[in-house]
Amino acid sequence: MKKTVLAVLLCVFVYNIHAQCPIDPFIQQNYEIDAKILALREIRDNPSDVDYNNPFIPDARVTPYLEKLSAIYNNPQNLPEVDSLFNEFQFRVNHVYGYLEPVVYKSLVFRASTSLPWIQTFKDTGVSGVADLDNLINQYQLSISNFLDLSSSGNTLFYLTTSYDFLNIRAILDDFEAVPDVDYAEPLVGDNVDPIGINYTGVAYNIVINPLPGVQESFGAAVCDIKIINNNVYEFFLAGGDCFAGCLAFESRYVTISDDCSTVGFSMTLSTEENELANIVVYPNPVANRLHIEGITNVKNIEIYSILGKQIQVALNNATIDVSNFQTGTYFLKVTDDQNRSIIKKFIKQ
Repeated sequence: MKKTVLAVLLCVFVYNIHAQCPIDPFIQQNYEIDAKILALREIRDNPSDVDYNNPFIPDARVTPYLEKLSAIYNNPQNLPEVDSLFNEFQFRVNHVYGYLEPVVYKSLVFRASTSLPWIQTFKDTGVSGVADLDNLINQYQLSISNFLDLSSSGNTLFYLTTSYDFLNIRAILDDFEAVPDVDYAEPLVGDNVDPIGINYTGVAYNIVINPLPGVQESFGAAVCDIKIINNNVYEFFLAGGDCFAGCLAFESRYVTISDDCSTVGFSMTLSTEENELANIVVYPNPVANRLHIEGITNVKNIEIYSILGKQIQVALNNATIDVSNFQTGTYFLKVTDDQNRSIIKKFIKQ
């Protein structure tokens, strides 16, 4: 009996700890996809993560983000700067722009030979008659959103979209490529969602920069994002100025949330400890031959990824990286220090 009472008390105690960070109905209704994007970023950043190949994001991975976003939204200290984040600025998590890899959660495309006997039936009915393929279609609630016949190569591209609100698309690509008739499959960035990440819908706002001493320029905000500096620090990020080509101006606001969600603080700058990684600079950018890294001495490792998240090169404790053999395009540099803190920088190879 004592053990039973103790167990009940323990459950109540654990519940009360968890209940200190309630989820606001507004956040639950409007920011669930945002929280899932944040969770999938965390998962995809670590190939050894237990959920790396899980098509479905467990609620336990999403709830902490909903709780912290709720704490910020509720703004217990009534800071006007914090109120403006969801009201005037209407910050959202960006699934595409400026991160290690786009978070693709709705669509994929696969290729198969147009001459296969099931192609036309699949176009007409969405059912191929190929058991492995149809099983995947059914399991992940996929349907054909479009198809394209490539007469020059004799192939057909099928664009599939899931009816689930969120699916870790990259986790199911191998399953499609295992179907004998499927040549390849890849995530489809941008079907039903903005492919570039021009997602800012808040009040008209100009980001002011000083590119040269005595020179001031301003650019209208076009891109926003919510990023995680650490478990208790969230960055609310704005960018503007020809963002279709990479953005020219950037601005951030930082919110600190206590573990019990009772205290929320605001700053336009990071603390000294948090700012150690934020001060990292990579140059020249764009780069033709050698990329230099400055602003950090305690490097643990450096990783380079393509825009689709494929690891290109790993350089250990090296402040200069030879990228002369890289193909032209956009890449992401992930720098991790000896405290396992990481920051991601984007660069362009000319």
